[in-house]
Amino acid sequence: MALLRTGPPAARVVLAAAMIAAAAAFALPASGVAQTAGEACPLHLFVVARSKNANIVAYDANPAPGGGLVATEPVVAYWLLDGDEKRREELTGIERERAYGVEGKPGHAPGTYTVVFKARRKFPLAVRVVNGCPVAVTRIQGHTAILHRLFVKSKEGLGLPKIEYVEVFGENPDTGAPVQEKLVP
Repeated sequence: MALLRTGPPAARVVLAAAMIAAAAAFALPASGVAQTAGEACPLHLFVVARSKNANIVAYDANPAPGGGLVATEPVVAYWLLDGDEKRREELTGIERERAYGVEGKPGHAPGTYTVVFKARRKFPLAVRVVNGCPVAVTRIQGHTAILHRLFVKSKEGLGLPKIEYVEVFGENPDTGAPVQEKLVP
């Protein structure tokens, strides 16, 4: 099953419209773990949607020319404006360093990588191959899960937006059952 790709910030959309657009985008199948013959891997490891507008940040595995992933940058992030695959935009330097960027390094097991968000280093991810496809694995509700998407609800104000909560969506790697958790700062 294909996972929706998404990306960079664009014109501001009314909160309700953004949430509807994000919900519609996430109505697409997001699994991609159990592959069948001829089925491609998901387009993205996971995506981040925000209540601010319909732009989505996509996080993809960064394949190395000889196989595996690029050890110095195993995951790349970019915007999909209005969630449109054809409207890709790179993150700005500030977005990469302070908000949506990730840092990765080789993991303990061969072919695995440890990845952390630069803005939230306490939310580690492991990138590894499951059924021939790269996936991001983390803990959701205290259990190991394959991460598919995050939704950030924020309130705009003076200065930086205030995060009200983050919803984390994934699946149980053994059963394929959906899992989710709401995190409140």
